Amino acid sequence: MSYDNLPRQKLPIAKKNKKWREECVDGYINLSANTSSFSKRRDDLRRYYDMYNGYIDDGDYTQLLKPYGKTRKNFPSTLRNFPIIKPIIDLLLGEKAKRPLNFTVSILNADSVTRKEEEKHQTILKNLQQHFANAAAEAGIDTGMDPQDVELPEHVEALFNNTYVDNRAIIGQNSLNYVMAQQEVKDKLQKAWFHYLISGECYTHRGVRNGDPFYEVLNPVDIDYDLDPDLEFVEDGDWALVRKFVHASTIIDYYHELLTDEQVVSLEEPHGMGNSHIPWLSIGATGPNANQFNNRLIEVINVYWKSRKRIGFVSFIDPETGEPEEIEVEDGFKMPAELKAIGAKLEWLWVNQVWKGTKIDGRIFIDIEPLPNQRESIDNPSICKLPINGRRYSDTNSDNISLVSLGIPYQLTYNVYKYRLELAIARSKDIIAQFDINMIPKKWDMDKFMYYVEGTGIAWVDYNKEGVTLSPQHQSVLDMSIKTIEQYIVLLNSIMEEWEKLSGVNRQRQGQVGAYEGKSTSQQAIIQSSHITEDLFRKFNRMEQRDLQALLDYSKEAWITGKKSSFIMPDGTLEYLDVDSMEHMESEYGIWVTDSGDESERIEVAKQLGQSMVQNGLPASAVLEMLDAKSFTQIKSKIKAAEVQQQELEQAQQKAQQEQAQAQLEQQQAEVENENMNQEKDRENRIEVAKISAGVAEQKNQIDQQSKDRELDIKDKEASTKDREASEQTRSNRANESSNSTKIQEDSKNEDKKLKAAAKKESKNAK
Repeated sequence: MSYDNLPRQKLPIAKKNKKWREECVDGYINLSANTSSFSKRRDDLRRYYDMYNGYIDDGDYTQLLKPYGKTRKNFPSTLRNFPIIKPIIDLLLGEKAKRPLNFTVSILNADSVTRKEEEKHQTILKNLQQHFANAAAEAGIDTGMDPQDVELPEHVEALFNNTYVDNRAIIGQNSLNYVMAQQEVKDKLQKAWFHYLISGECYTHRGVRNGDPFYEVLNPVDIDYDLDPDLEFVEDGDWALVRKFVHASTIIDYYHELLTDEQVVSLEEPHGMGNSHIPWLSIGATGPNANQFNNRLIEVINVYWKSRKRIGFVSFIDPETGEPEEIEVEDGFKMPAELKAIGAKLEWLWVNQVWKGTKIDGRIFIDIEPLPNQRESIDNPSICKLPINGRRYSDTNSDNISLVSLGIPYQLTYNVYKYRLELAIARSKDIIAQFDINMIPKKWDMDKFMYYVEGTGIAWVDYNKEGVTLSPQHQSVLDMSIKTIEQYIVLLNSIMEEWEKLSGVNRQRQGQVGAYEGKSTSQQAIIQSSHITEDLFRKFNRMEQRDLQALLDYSKEAWITGKKSSFIMPDGTLEYLDVDSMEHMESEYGIWVTDSGDESERIEVAKQLGQSMVQNGLPASAVLEMLDAKSFTQIKSKIKAAEVQQQELEQAQQKAQQEQAQAQLEQQQAEVENENMNQEKDRENRIEVAKISAGVAEQKNQIDQQSKDRELDIKDKEASTKDREASEQTRSNRANESSNSTKIQEDSKNEDKKLKAAAKKESKNAK
């Protein structure tokens, strides 16, 4: 069947009946099966995987194993595979596993800039209000707002320019982190990378299952799709199908809700076809797993294609607001009377729509309908994506190639020369001395003689043996060493070197550094090697970006009612997901996946920069956070935050220094003032002291004078007293003298009286 024979897709939904749907599924299946390039591609893929796994196809060595059309037997060597392809593939697998898968979700909505400006202005306004509140609080005015430190407007401007992230972008980032954790996306991408290296192709299936986005990697052998020469990614193509062979139990597990009881029973009936009708089972049939299809397997084909659907746009003037309005309607819409009454107009537009359908066992059709979760563009409703994605490495104007396909000639040649080397080694007997058989000592057999020849390198002979007439001069030397052994080794090394050069994985990149190679030489060789393989990584990164974008888009369809959950990040931290359905649905996300090679280099440089920032005062905890970061974006944001922190620290230090300098200046001024005050006080004290001293002196003088005066007074008083005493004494003396005189007189008188009395008495007595 050709494209011309496919059913017409531009049909109203009413005409897309059961017959049309089944014809579409059969049409794309037949289109795939009848493509000659498809069969060749299938055989090539089988060959690539066999070569990686080390399986030898005798057909590759016909001239070696069957020269002249005859099979050689009983040769001292067996053709074996000595892998030179597998180590290269395994090394690239390991490098991919160590590379970070970092992505950034951004908002593409037209209002993203407006929202940023509004949030910035609100923040500035809030900070200004807080500044006024702080100033009022310092003035003792109660504004009802507690004082707190806030950024100045110029700092807010810089902060928004450097670190602002739309809240919707944060929701998108968390949503994708959740899906990646739940679906183990990184591990599955590693599997896709394995297929990409071997076959040069990788394919994935994205969609919604059980209320969450799902993600799975497909085997390239199972895939066929629209081979548009300009098509880079399968999701942008016209059709794709997935053909698998599974057991009946697997089919029932997956499609049990869609199968009838009769269909379930029929899956267990052989129908007389077995597996003979499945051309795909020739894959691996000649290999070591040739018996893997002995059990009955059933063919299941999932087909996805882009059909057409008709959508209508009803335009009218709202009678209440007077504003023009437009609503989208589905195919089959009939204009109601109320819209006709206000002059509404209906215009139809044909757009693309993804359909799906499944065919089981070549006879059972199920699940043929429009894909429930359409990935459509907001700006262009006709742009839609297939749920199958993938790409080929290099198929522009030619058949696709892979790293393994490039290495097959080298692997075959290497095995051939390795085989010939083993033959040469087996034939090589070194230098052999020829002796006459009669020279074998008596009672020795040939085995014993050869034992000593090979074990010790000495041939023991008996020249006295009876009948021996030969002498040592009669022996000869036969050189049976194979001179080509060294040449084979040189050829093998040359083949290996050419293959490594072609693949881009040289010995330095594998860690095989020569003893005399300098560090700079080895690093340069590794850099040159990475330049060759980087295109492989770059193209695969672009597909990763497409798949992550799809998973985020499907999350909007899956979480139509919102999503709340928790999940564990790869670093072991517990994260929480809280998605608002309306905001999530209306967000137009953009995914940017960083180039893993450049990313790794930038991460290392950024980490070294972060470590150097410790010397400038950055806390060690901030550096540890940088070392724990897995992406350059994370490190960049942490460094910016650290720079802000460092700037704040420097500003705080500068402020502290200024405050300290001001304090020192004030202290110095205070000290000067204190010194001046002290000096003034000292002067005043001295003056006061002088005054006091003068006063004291004066007082002392006064006191002295007073003392002198008192002394004089005392002296005067003493003199006066003495004079008085003297006078009194004189008076007393005079009085005493007078008294004495008087007494004497009285005594004299008394004595006279006594004498007179006595005389009188005597006179009387005498009488």
